[in-house]
Amino acid sequence: MCDIEGERNKIDALLDAAARAAPAGARSDESALARFCLAALGEHYATECPDECLRRRCDDFAARVMRGDAIAQENA
Repeated sequence: MCDIEGERNKIDALLDAAARAAPAGARSDESALARFCLAALGEHYATECPDECLRRRCDDFAARVMRGDAIAQENA
């Protein structure tokens, strides 16, 4: 049974750690970052959540990271 919403804080922490550990090339490309995060998140939730659920969560996270980075660059 997938409880990805109930695990939001734990998942966010895992995704943040994965994004920080991502190679620079992945960090600058939204799709690459989403794939990198999916691999990291899959290590913890592959048996509990369907792949599509994890993929959607990682895509959303990567999009937020990219928007945050763009805003930070504009304000620099």
